Amino acid sequence: MPKIIDVELTRLGIARAACKAIAGKGISAVTMIDIANAAGVTTGMITHYFENKTDIITAALRIPFLNMERKIAHLLEQGETDLATLLDTAVPASKSHVEDGVIWVNFWGVIAADPEFHKLNASLHCERKKVYDRVIRAAWPESEEWPTDVFETALRSIVTFLFGLNAGGVTNRAVWTPSVQRSQLELHLRMVRCWARKQALIICEK
Repeated sequence: MPKIIDVELTRLGIARAACKAIAGKGISAVTMIDIANAAGVTTGMITHYFENKTDIITAALRIPFLNMERKIAHLLEQGETDLATLLDTAVPASKSHVEDGVIWVNFWGVIAADPEFHKLNASLHCERKKVYDRVIRAAWPESEEWPTDVFETALRSIVTFLFGLNAGGVTNRAVWTPSVQRSQLELHLRMVRCWARKQALIICEK
């Protein structure tokens, strides 16, 4: 009997291999041959599952999302409610998270010069923002009562800070060590939560 191939599993395997290739050479320099070598397949097989390099990069960029969502879901199932602990999965404070961060920092470096990547970034940003939205509401139950503009400002501040931690943690790990990343994340979250609570109270009293 012919071997049955799971298309989605094969695509995921190639995307994961692309992550490693991108982390090693960067998005601009990585080639289809590099990705094929990392995946242990032929370039012909890759083009059978992906239309082009951009299609592979899109799938590769979603891998960190999948990793983060899976880890957050596991922590929530175990009853974790500390937002800093939940969002630790979104910063390069461990070896596996560094690889995820490298992919994104490489991607940010080529966005400005490529309109197609610019659109892709906007789309992926919306996807990631939805994940952060859900985890913040799960960890901070009172946020359900915050006015929309207060919650959106708090969410934007947290997302921006996480982007900064990724950039620092990937490009300057001697300064942005795992302990520094975690302590700064905890501090930022405390300040944002305090601000949001005060703003919500001020608005309610008006």
